This record gives sequence, C-alpha cells and structure tokens, in this order.
Amino acid sequence: MPHIAIVTGLLTGRIHASFELASRLQKEGHTITYLCQPSSQEKIEENGFTCVPVPAITFDYTYPKRSRMESSWFKKFIFHFKHLKHHYSHGEKILNLEGHKEKLRQVDPDLILVDTEIHDLIFTAWELKIPIKLMTTWFSDTISLKNPSIRTTIVPGVGFRGTNLGIFWSWLIMRLKIHGRVLINRLKFEHYRRWVITSYAKKIGFNSSELLINTLPPLFSFKKLPTVTMAMSELEFPHVIPGNIIYVGAMVHENRSDNIEISADSNELDSIVKNVVELDKKLIYCSVGSLAKGHLPFIKNVIEAISEEENWHLILSIGPKMDMRDFSNLPKNVSIFNWVPQLDVLKHTDCCITHCGINSINECIHHKVPMLLYSGKYTDENGNAARMAYHGLGVRGDINKDDSATIRANLEQVLNGEVYKVNLNKFHSIYLHYKVRTMTPQLFDF
Repeated sequence: MPHIAIVTGLLTGRIHASFELASRLQKEGHTITYLCQPSSQEKIEENGFTCVPVPAITFDYTYPKRSRMESSWFKKFIFHFKHLKHHYSHGEKILNLEGHKEKLRQVDPDLILVDTEIHDLIFTAWELKIPIKLMTTWFSDTISLKNPSIRTTIVPGVGFRGTNLGIFWSWLIMRLKIHGRVLINRLKFEHYRRWVITSYAKKIGFNSSELLINTLPPLFSFKKLPTVTMAMSELEFPHVIPGNIIYVGAMVHENRSDNIEISADSNELDSIVKNVVELDKKLIYCSVGSLAKGHLPFIKNVIEAISEEENWHLILSIGPKMDMRDFSNLPKNVSIFNWVPQLDVLKHTDCCITHCGINSINECIHHKVPMLLYSGKYTDENGNAARMAYHGLGVRGDINKDDSATIRANLEQVLNGEVYKVNLNKFHSIYLHYKVRTMTPQLFDF
C-alpha cells in the first residue's frame, strides 16, 4: 500500500486531529510517516507514529544583519536597497528550503498531506513532483454571497449583514484590509517571508494566479490544490463548495496520549465528576483554549453565573497561559484547572461553554454535548460559532458584552432546550457515517 507523509501545524488541536486521520489511514493499510518540526517530535512519537524531523519552520523571518540595526524607517530603507540583489538568496537560506527538499527526498512518499500553513513544504513538495494535498480543520472560506468568511460573526439571512449585499460588503472590506496590511508591511520593509516564498513559487513554475493572498494566518489560500478538510460539509452554510475541497469529517482521536505537566490530578477530577453524577447535578464545562491570555472578566462572569445555582457544577479549564492566582475565593460548585483531559470530562458534561475552536466543537459533537458558544474571536472562532448557531447546536453569546445574568440565562436555555439535543443527535449520526467511510479513494484520485 502507498506511503503517506503528514505535515501538521504546531497547534494542539491540529496535531490531535491529524492523529485520528493517520490512525484511520493506517487501518486502511497505508504506511504513515510524519515530517515533524523538532518541537512536536516527542508528542508525535509518544502517540505511536514514525516521525522524521524537518528543519524548523521559520515563521519569524528576520535578517541577522538587520536585526542588529533595527531602528528608523530610513535605516530599513537603506538596508533594503543596499542588499536588494541578495534578498532572495538570503531568504532561501533562512527558510532552509534545500533542507526541506532533502528530507522529502529521504522519505520519498507516494502522497504528502501538508497543513495549509506550512508553505515551505507545500512548494518544495510541488517542485519535487510529489503528489500533494493540503490539510486543514477549517470550514470553507470560499468567497461567495452565500458564505460569509469564517472570520466574521455573520449568519446568512440574519439582519442586514446576512443579506447578499451585507455579505458582499463584508468580503470587500476584508479583502481590502488584507491587501492593505500586505502593502503596509512592504512599505515598512517587513514580512520578507511572503515575498521569498512567492518568488520561490514563481521560480519553480507554480502558477501564482492560483494563489489568493491571505492573512488568516496562512500567507496564501490555494484556489486549485486539493484540500482535505477535517470537517463535515453538512455544518457549512449552504453554498457551492469548490471542487478542490474534500470533506473527510471531524477527526476526534480518543486514544491520544497527553503528557502535560499542568494537567489536573486524575483522582481529584474523578472525585468531582462522581460527586456531580451521584447528586444528579448539571455538569458545565468551560474551556478558553490553549491560546487564550485574556478574557479574565468573562471567566469571572461565568463563575458568578454558576455560583448562584446549587444544582450546577462548573469545571473550568483556563489553559497554560493564564494564572491560577487570578482566581481566589471560588464558590464550592466551581473547580478550576490549567488543563483537563477534555474528552474524558465531556463524557459527563451537560453543557460546554466553548471558545469555539473547531476541535473543541468536534469533540462536543462526538459526545453529543450542547454548546454555549462564546467565540474567542481568534482566526476562525467567530465563523465556527455562527455555523453552530445556524445549525441549532447551541446558543451564541458575546464574550465582550454578556454579564453574569446573561450567561446564566443562556445556560438555562441550553440546558433546558430539547431542540439542541435533537440537532446534536442528528449531527452525531452524520459524524458516525464519516467515521466508517473509506478515505483511500478520496485521497488517491490522481
């Protein structure tokens, strides 16, 4: 059977989703090799996968010489034009494109699945004529009057913003902002990474008209390269899906190994869950995601909303970037941790207050948990919240505006709303249909 190489991003959710994809492909008889960045090697190997380290992806592109003289715009201007002939050659070395090609030749896969953000390996694989498919966990961000961007809170058919004119206007403003940011970066002589990769793509004969400039956070979207989307098409807004998108369904890896130092004590967590179940209380789980630094006022409002309800218990996961010392004098019905094994907690959860990361949403569907949708407003979270509300899988709130009384009312609506359970059963069934599909024919169509 064919040998498939997988290149995933560094976000925890992306890595976990790729584990499920890799496991299913292994069960279909494929050999899987991860081309991993050094920082993710241990995590990938402890989950049982073969991993070949590639040079670290240089997202923070900095000229060593220029970094020593960062000061005025005029000095940057002089530096730029003084070194004009050498920008590209220096850029290739900084990004280590030859190093990536060497690793690709060493592994020699029949197919490579590459995260849409890892442009270095996308273009080097394309140059080596290795069959390639992009890989993402996101919904379609197709520009369409029926499909608002995943960056926005817009729901088609709701208010003026949900009309064709409103959606058109939002796309227009967004594209202008994107091109404006790129222009500003050029005028400030920053973000050479985009320019070097574009130049490399042209050098190897890649048709640059197939690239759509983006900042979410990939440098580009690809108009024609096949894209494997670890999402369910049924959760999209109704619109014409481009022919290069392949939906393989939500990927939830139940058997993953998470060796995390800040994890909750399993005995303490088991005791909390057991007590909640025995007393027939409602268990509410709230996670702000692994990237969250702020939202402290919101979290305190959540705690206050729960504190007055004796028949509710809150398990709160604040992530590695927030400080437990910010939370004192907690109510008896609130338990707070930096990190919990989310899949285990969701088994017993009656409502999940989620930041709307797609992987947390998929795990709620996996366990049929209704959601209170508070977008963290990072990348695709607004769009995820809008889509889940559109399909009736939860109630959407505003993380910046809702006070404790509003949060409590929203929780009551989710906990008592039979419609959310019905819709979750429907989409859980769709999710299970994806799980039994054979992926090989979808991936090897060339």
